[in-house]
Amino acid sequence: MNKKKLTYIEECGLMFEQLGLARMVGRVFGYLLICDEDAVSFDQIREVLSASKGSISSTTKQLVQIGFIETVSLPGDRKTYFKVTDIELGKMLSQRMNFFEKFAEVLSKGRNLKNREDEVSDWLRDAAVFYSWVGEEIEQMIQKWHHEKENIIKQKE
Repeated sequence: MNKKKLTYIEECGLMFEQLGLARMVGRVFGYLLICDEDAVSFDQIREVLSASKGSISSTTKQLVQIGFIETVSLPGDRKTYFKVTDIELGKMLSQRMNFFEKFAEVLSKGRNLKNREDEVSDWLRDAAVFYSWVGEEIEQMIQKWHHEKENIIKQKE
């Protein structure tokens, strides 16, 4: 693998690490994004990234769980293969926004359990309102994206 691709894989790892995930999650995802094959075997990922079986196993499970990659089986082959999920971008973001809505609910519940008003209860209120607002704003952005996508893409080309 050439140096530019390896550098890209590491950049993805660092980006995912900044999001609070393990660097390996980003590295595996980055590799799957730029590999020229439709699907890549577990062993190929492990070999290219020079990682342990355990690390690749837990990482691929995590990426499958969050919906970034999916498993693929090939006829007559017992190996497990992985590829980037073919999911519409707005749908992926909408799924992530469910977290904001649930987080807002949990924060509101926490505020309701407090016996007194203080700085923490004010923060809980403000954070719940903020995350609820963010979820609504992003839904509107997704709708706008669907409406304007073709024009935006044409302008960027």
